[in-house]
Amino acid sequence: MARPRDTDVDDDEPTMISAGPAAAPKPAGPPPIEVVLSRQAQTIAAADGRATASRYRMLEVWTRNRVYIVDSALECIEVIDRRSGKSETTHSLIGASLVGGQRKYTQTMHISRPFPVPGTEAIFVRPGKRAQPSGLTSKVERVVLHVHIASVAMVDDAAAWDDVTSHLLQNRLGLLRE
Repeated sequence: MARPRDTDVDDDEPTMISAGPAAAPKPAGPPPIEVVLSRQAQTIAAADGRATASRYRMLEVWTRNRVYIVDSALECIEVIDRRSGKSETTHSLIGASLVGGQRKYTQTMHISRPFPVPGTEAIFVRPGKRAQPSGLTSKVERVVLHVHIASVAMVDDAAAWDDVTSHLLQNRLGLLRE
């Protein structure tokens, strides 16, 4: 709150100063997408083998009953039942690609891309059927993005960089781009 301050200046208007920095507004709830950083425990020389996995667990989409695990190619690789903690190996969305989220209203629909956000339904599609969703989840409660940090000994810079970026050159079906 501002308050008047005595001044040495001969004017009739007091100088107003702030009692302190303005407080940042407190968030209403958890962030729309939580970010978890994970570090690889050991340093791997590029000449010794692959420095990074070409595909890895990147995203968790939590609904009331399930957790959908999505890899770096945005493909659903696992579905876990939240009550039992067991993997549902025959779930219909395993192998489908995550394309975003949607929330339908009476006359409108809001779409989030590339990830769903809490309050939306996650949208999954299958290759060749992009016009229609292959599946929708129930309302998303939580989204967790896993950022992996790997230490790579740069013995051969070019080879190491090719190894680190090789997964970026693959399209969503896992084929290398020319």
